[in-house]
Amino acid sequence: MPSILFINRVYPPDDGATGRVLEYLCRGLVARGWTVSVLVTAGGRSSAGLSIKDGVVIHRIGGAFSKKNLFLRALGYALMIPSFFFKSLFLPRADVVVTMTDPPMLLVIGPLIRLFKGSRLIHWAQDLYPEVAEELGVFPKGGIVARVLTMLSSSTMRAHDRTVAVGRCMRKRLLARGLRDDQIRVIPNTGVEQEIGEVPRGDLAFRDRNGLGDDFIIEYSGNMGRAHEFETVLDAALKLRDQGESGILFLFVGNGPREEWLKNEVNRRTLDNVRFLPSQPASNLGESLGAADLHLVTMRPQMEGLVVPSKFYGVMASARPCLFVGPMESEVAQVIREFGVGEVIPPGESARMVSVILSYRNSGERVLEEGLRARSCLQSQDAAELFLITASEMLE
Repeated sequence: MPSILFINRVYPPDDGATGRVLEYLCRGLVARGWTVSVLVTAGGRSSAGLSIKDGVVIHRIGGAFSKKNLFLRALGYALMIPSFFFKSLFLPRADVVVTMTDPPMLLVIGPLIRLFKGSRLIHWAQDLYPEVAEELGVFPKGGIVARVLTMLSSSTMRAHDRTVAVGRCMRKRLLARGLRDDQIRVIPNTGVEQEIGEVPRGDLAFRDRNGLGDDFIIEYSGNMGRAHEFETVLDAALKLRDQGESGILFLFVGNGPREEWLKNEVNRRTLDNVRFLPSQPASNLGESLGAADLHLVTMRPQMEGLVVPSKFYGVMASARPCLFVGPMESEVAQVIREFGVGEVIPPGESARMVSVILSYRNSGERVLEEGLRARSCLQSQDAAELFLITASEMLE
């Protein structure tokens, strides 16, 4: 029976998008006959030690991590990486070891594990570092730290047997890093959202509970992070208000580093067509997503190929069209254009966004058709099946 070990910072019940995707993938590999282990940290909802859930062997180590203090977060990341490595030496040998990008630069332990264990290596790149940190201003772009980390990251990635990218735009970045084409596999973060059921427009339970009425809702659900573009959205909300377009509501559900800035901007512009709701539990996600008529996914242009917003696949699962405000060659933009499941709006073009929103508002048939098409397209992809193929290649 082939064996595989995943190394990542988070795994359910602890919060984190990479953990949810990883859990889905692990369950899928167990169902397909693999022996699956994960090496992760203990968080607020879990304790250090050994446990087994759904056939997955879970090894948790202690680790300090701060979301609020940048220095403490960096220190926590720095300490996690050697901790993961030393712990891995005492675990049973796995045929395949998969390093992820939480914490950043975790991939550097891959070749060391192979040296001691002889395992084949896959790096699963959810984000690309240090470029993400550069673009977010964590350290100077093109500075000595960035250059050293880029060199280390690229050389280590080339030492892996395969690197999994979560989008075609990321694949282009990896090729520019010097990876060979045959080393890269593109596997989108699909599958975990299968638990999200299609909620018909007439099912208004979530709207009723939250006093949303029967407005035409454009919803942004998830992390309001520094990689996301919100200026165009707020400008569009302002234009719609000034044009007297009533019955259209922008709904932000979630939290994140830019939440306070967003709320301040909404207050400053006196936007009465924007509302905020807290993050919803996973059990309520289908209702929350289904309450919208359209969904928003946004990304700053400079983040193209560095990240791929996984919330997009939840939008598709909810059978709703997507408005993507971001770069034209991002994976999300490519999927929307290929399958006709929404509209791509370049950042800054708020007037076009207004026109698109009104077009959808005036055509319920279009909303329904594109939403159903999105859910149908999503069901034809499964990350667990695609990852199984990639992992199996390591054993040939």
